Amino acid sequence: MKRFISDSKKTSVLRAVALVSVISVITRVLSFVFKIYLSRAYGAESVGLYQIGISVFFLFAALSASGIPLVVSRGVAESNGDAKKEFSLISSALFLGLAVCFFITAAFFVFPKLFDLLFTDKRVIPLFKLMLPALFSTTVYCVIRGWFWGRKSFLVFGFTELLEEVFRILFSVLLAGGMISRINGATGIAAAFLISDIAAAATLLVIYLIKGGKLRPPKTIRATAKAAAPITAMRIFGSVIGSLSAIIIPARLVAAGMSAQDATAEFGRVSGMAVPLLLAPLAIIGSIAVVLIPELASDASKKDPSALSQKINKSLSASIVISGVFLSVYLPFGKEIGEMLYNDAGAGLYLGYSALLMLPIAINQITATVLNSIGDEINSFVSFIIGAAVMLVLIIILPRYIGIYAVAAGTGACYIITSVLNLRRLRKKTGMSFNFLRAAVLILAFGGPCSFIAVWLRNIASTLVPAAFATVLGMLSAVVLYLLFVWCFDLADISPLVVTRKKIKAKMRLKNAV
Repeated sequence: MKRFISDSKKTSVLRAVALVSVISVITRVLSFVFKIYLSRAYGAESVGLYQIGISVFFLFAALSASGIPLVVSRGVAESNGDAKKEFSLISSALFLGLAVCFFITAAFFVFPKLFDLLFTDKRVIPLFKLMLPALFSTTVYCVIRGWFWGRKSFLVFGFTELLEEVFRILFSVLLAGGMISRINGATGIAAAFLISDIAAAATLLVIYLIKGGKLRPPKTIRATAKAAAPITAMRIFGSVIGSLSAIIIPARLVAAGMSAQDATAEFGRVSGMAVPLLLAPLAIIGSIAVVLIPELASDASKKDPSALSQKINKSLSASIVISGVFLSVYLPFGKEIGEMLYNDAGAGLYLGYSALLMLPIAINQITATVLNSIGDEINSFVSFIIGAAVMLVLIIILPRYIGIYAVAAGTGACYIITSVLNLRRLRKKTGMSFNFLRAAVLILAFGGPCSFIAVWLRNIASTLVPAAFATVLGMLSAVVLYLLFVWCFDLADISPLVVTRKKIKAKMRLKNAV
């Protein structure tokens, strides 16, 4: 009976991960197609003005809503069904977030010169003003969504994100297309963002009330602010680091002897072409992190270190295995992927040489999530600061010697340092073992031979079929070889997904016993 219940719980977690992953992928595909539509329908200029405005908007939204959802999720999971604690936490988070929104909005209208300081293109200012009220709806949306997250209502959690994207597309088509006179182009896109954000927040609020959600007197405002501050600071600091990198890297490439045009092109290949592909595994690993947070928060509140250690190791192993799928393709066929997707061999070469970065990125994603889940946000933030500082030093020094690959070296050093520091902290706080390293070592050891075989099969196929088709066959063979390798060494536990007669009988016995 105990084994059956354990298997059922594992199946539930895996299904939750699958659900969040599927909804996340659908949302990202819709967003990608929508951006293509906007650029073609309204031109690069309108889209560019909107992107400038929305980038600044999200920077300020991070102040009011970035760290709060995770804190709400963790608090709800730790409450173990105590409705009064949950609703008091929601009220405290709303009060805190909306207060920050009020001060940000008031600052802009008391000191209107802030608009001029932020935007060199004055055409963006009216768009930003139009979007600014969405700070309030975004905060409400994030806080309420955190409640569903903590209660493990992943269908509502994922569906509302998808619904928001659908709203945005619908209202953009209507408004930016000139449905209302004097509202079109960039103004229409900005107005559509505001309306869709309000609509998504209102929808989620209605679902919250239907599910029995209430507001209680806010009693944990100070504790909520203290817990959210390091997470918010880390995300804002990450945005600042990204902006600095965009300035430093081209400048250092030029200082190393490259023309300004070539330096910009190199940076574009990395940031706009290769990096999105390197981060592709995070679409699934991020789903693991979403499901993991309330699970670990609940275990931490019950003071169950063995359960914590087991879940952390399994999550890390799963993340490494998922990254390995992409690694098996990027490592041998990076150049070909760059040529097929972007008609740019340089981006593909960078992708191939940088593919190993996916492993420390995956480890960092999970370890940072775990630390945030168990109330150790400050140490997670400190680890991030140290790693980011090393990265900045390397991207300043190394372009002279290795060109654009200084980005890969800096990024790799950042995530390796951050992951090591996070793991060290987790070992100290939870006593976790490092069983996940087996998966990492085996993938590194056998990745080379698998890649060599895949390239060899591609070369044979190229004598029989067109080169592009042979490359696709080579990629498929790389994935098949990798999955066989994972199966042979038992690197992934798929047993919870397999419905056997034994499980069915056990379930029937449990039902009859009840």
